[in-house]
Amino acid sequence: MRTTGWIACVAVVVALPAGCSDSGGGEESPGANGGKRTGPSPGAEATPPGTQLEVPALYDTGRGWESTEEGTQLVLPRSGAVAVHGERQGEGGPGEHGFTVLDAATGEKRWSSVPVSPLGNTDLPVIRMTVDGKEYLAAWSSGTTDADAVNRGKEVVALDIFPVDASGEGVRPVHVEVPGEGKVRGGGAGLLVSDGGDTVVAVDPATGDTTEYGVGDQEPPADCPECESSWEVQGLTDNGLLMGTSVDIDYDGFWVPGGWTAADLRPKGADPEASPIAQVIADDLLVVDWGRERTSDAVVWSAVDSASGETLATVRCKGDSTPIDDHLSADGRYLAHGGRVFDLEEGTGVCYERTDSTNPVEFQTVTDEGVAFGYAITSEGFSSAGTPVQLDMRTGKIEEFDDVNTEFPFGDTAGFGLFWDEASNTMVAYPRAS
Repeated sequence: MRTTGWIACVAVVVALPAGCSDSGGGEESPGANGGKRTGPSPGAEATPPGTQLEVPALYDTGRGWESTEEGTQLVLPRSGAVAVHGERQGEGGPGEHGFTVLDAATGEKRWSSVPVSPLGNTDLPVIRMTVDGKEYLAAWSSGTTDADAVNRGKEVVALDIFPVDASGEGVRPVHVEVPGEGKVRGGGAGLLVSDGGDTVVAVDPATGDTTEYGVGDQEPPADCPECESSWEVQGLTDNGLLMGTSVDIDYDGFWVPGGWTAADLRPKGADPEASPIAQVIADDLLVVDWGRERTSDAVVWSAVDSASGETLATVRCKGDSTPIDDHLSADGRYLAHGGRVFDLEEGTGVCYERTDSTNPVEFQTVTDEGVAFGYAITSEGFSSAGTPVQLDMRTGKIEEFDDVNTEFPFGDTAGFGLFWDEASNTMVAYPRAS
């Protein structure tokens, strides 16, 4: 089943004013108008899936495929695939989990994994990551291994890592065990294992090789030589750790030891007294909230290559927002982040935030063509509702949808939109219309 649900509400076609816009113009997309397309593309054989949903006109519901594979869907946009992760009752008993990876364009199985069991009676969290342009799936747990009636065993953090470009049945993972207790998170350029102590362990998903870093051994920024009293690891780059400080020290910034600091990246006009906040996305990509400008009430946001410190795109947004999820287009050009969409190729972006005259938009999917789908959020008291909208980055045009039942894809890759039908617990894929 899906872990994220979408809201659909009544909508009428109307243009929404943006809090700001730095995007350039371009050709209008095939799905620029609200509504749905029900027939196959001209010249294509009509083989409609049995599940028919109300979807944006960008997609052709007259063709496609569907799957009732049980589990949680994980989009793999760089690989043109979708993984289904779930418990495998019949293959090794309760508690064992596995992956099945389907081709997003055909629905055919690319590979399935051997069952993976968590250590002890724990959950088995899954992390998707992209490192050096290649996608991986990792399941991890912590507990005791090698214990018996006499031996107490040892505490380890166990990781099972699968390259998404695998093939066949019974694909075996790269298995890694890191001594001690701790938690695992995607660090950007790899996996990070940490117990909140003086060391962190970076895991290369391609090989399983581990690198231990002493937090106190990292080089502090020149303008904060005493930062080690309160610093913390925020992520991992191709050039080492991404460091920052916790809230109990009077220093606002982040840095890569021996590389760059936040002061090197601060956009023109951003207030140097503001507290920048960096969010690790994937594959050496950060989104940075630089706070308000010195001469206006606009908030400065930028997308940054964390390895080099290069700023890839910047946008200035009027209004308030809370960062929620991030969604990269399959080709890596567009990044949807809450109410912002960055064009990492052009270095620009647009934003739709909450202001005195506009409602915020939460974008949830963006395609290679720069078509972003999301919901304009209206609030009354303690309740809120979402109106489905569509933004075309090439024209800067945003529109509401006519249909109250319009469904958005939870992923778009290989020319197909991936949708979830809650009523039938079915994943259905429709190709983009010609």
